[in-house]
Order: sequence, then structure tokens, then C-alpha cells
Amino acid sequence: MKEILWKISILTLFLIGSYYFFMGELARGQVNDNYSKFTHQSPSLIIGLSRAHNGISPKVLDSALSEVPYQRGFLNFAFEKSQSPYGKVYLEAVKKKIPEKTKQGIFILSVCPGSFMTPIQLTTEQEIEDLDKKSLVGKINQLNKDPNYEYIRKGYGGSLYKALIPHNAKITTVFHNDGWEEFRLSAQGYRVSNEDMAHWTSQTIRGYRGMMKTNPEVVSTHRMESFKSLISYLKNHGQVFVVRMPLDPLVLGMENQWWKEFNTEMTLISASFDVPYFNFSDASQYKTYDGSHLSSSYAKDFSTRLAN
Repeated sequence: MKEILWKISILTLFLIGSYYFFMGELARGQVNDNYSKFTHQSPSLIIGLSRAHNGISPKVLDSALSEVPYQRGFLNFAFEKSQSPYGKVYLEAVKKKIPEKTKQGIFILSVCPGSFMTPIQLTTEQEIEDLDKKSLVGKINQLNKDPNYEYIRKGYGGSLYKALIPHNAKITTVFHNDGWEEFRLSAQGYRVSNEDMAHWTSQTIRGYRGMMKTNPEVVSTHRMESFKSLISYLKNHGQVFVVRMPLDPLVLGMENQWWKEFNTEMTLISASFDVPYFNFSDASQYKTYDGSHLSSSYAKDFSTRLAN
């Protein structure tokens, strides 16, 4: 009996040791596109949904603002729609990302209709908050830990043995330690064609239309009020800028149909807090690769224009 218990103890220790070994190895590399957002604080943030996640480069901003007195460097703390719509959960996460003594930060708040929408069946603030708690920023408590084993446990989603396999992200995608996910149209032996981008744009439009039919969403008062609370909070730590990102004219037309007064409302909210609102939604010189997100070169160009 003692021998069996001894063997079970040895096996248990081996499994636990292996588990933490693989997590440690994984943390030494690039876990996934969001991992670096959960490893450190930053006095200047990019906040919003996937358009900002793909479309604004912290490195380009820091370089273009080299002569501006502010607390650098930027962290891109934007995510895809299901992870970071404006709400109490995202608000509390942003608070944790900013060092307490920050007074000269710069905060770029990306907005689009999706930032404030919620499924029509969610009728109470608590239901919306419960939904948001299932997101990355809702279920991970340690937002500034390096290595962040909690993120690996809750946000990685892959097998830990892959830590021993060299990282091989999609050839079009580059993950940066400042939180930016760069989408390249070409790399060695690979090029995204115009036909690819036209197809992806049509898929985006079909997806939006299908979502509004099968899972319709409405503007959430909770999300709007949380957005206002976020602006108010961030103003205590620096300058706030509200930005609507460039997008394909067809996608823009759909959004303007769903929410005709969106730009007017963003202008009024921004003015009420004395912060600027920059509407780049129809800036057609910045091309998307799928109707909604900027590719690498356009993201860099847009980040430079945003800084200037």
C-alpha cells in the first residue's frame, strides 16, 4: 500500500512539475496576440475594439510624439468586440492598467457602434455585466503580471506542449509586445491579393447582416454611461482623445444605417467632457483588408496622422 501511495505521489509531482514547466516555457515566448496586454501597466493606452487592436501602432505613436511631453510608452489595450465593449468590466480593467501616479498620459478611445451594443435579450445592467465577465478582461484578475500564468490558464486555449514547438503564427500576422497585432499583406512567398480582400470584405458585410437578423443588438445605456465614466476617470491621468477609425464605405454605410446619429452623439459626449472627437470613418486613403481593419502599412500611416 505504501509503495502504491509513493508511486501516486511521484506521478502527481511529475504532472504538476510538467504543467508548470510547460507554462514557464510558453510564457518565455509569444503566447498569443493578447498576452502582452496582460503583462505590464502603461501610462498611455489605446482602448477599444479590434479596429484599434489592428489599426493603431503604439511604437509609431511614441515615435511621432517624441517631442511631446507625455508619459510614454503606449500600450494597445484594445481587443475584438466580444472582449472589450465599453462597460463596467472594461472600465475596471483599464483602471488597473494605469500606474497610480500617472498625470500626463495620453488615452485614445476608439469608438464604433459595436462599442456600445448589446444583445437585445439582455435587459438589465447585471445581465450585461455577467456577459462581460466572461471576456478576457473579465475573467483574468492579474492584468500586470510577467510571466502571467493566470492568463495562460484562462486565456491561452491551446495545448501546453506547444511551448516546445517554435512559434509559427499566420504568415500575415505579427504580434508585438506593445499589444499591436500587425496584419501584413505580403511576406516571403506569400501575398494577399485584391481578390482575397474583396472576398473578406463581402464576408464581413454578410456577417454583419446575418448577425443583425439572427442575434440583433441594441444600443446599451449601461455601455454609454460606462464610456462617460471612463472618460471622466482618464481625464484625471492625462489627455483623452475619442477616435472613430477608418473603414470601408460599404461597412460605414451599414453602420450609419443602424445608428444614424452616432457621430452626433460622440461629438456631444466628447464636447461635454471637453475632449476632442476625431471622425476618420470616411478617410478613404486608409484601406482595410476586410472592410473593417487596417493592414500594416495603412495602420502605420494612420497612427502617424493620429499623432499629428
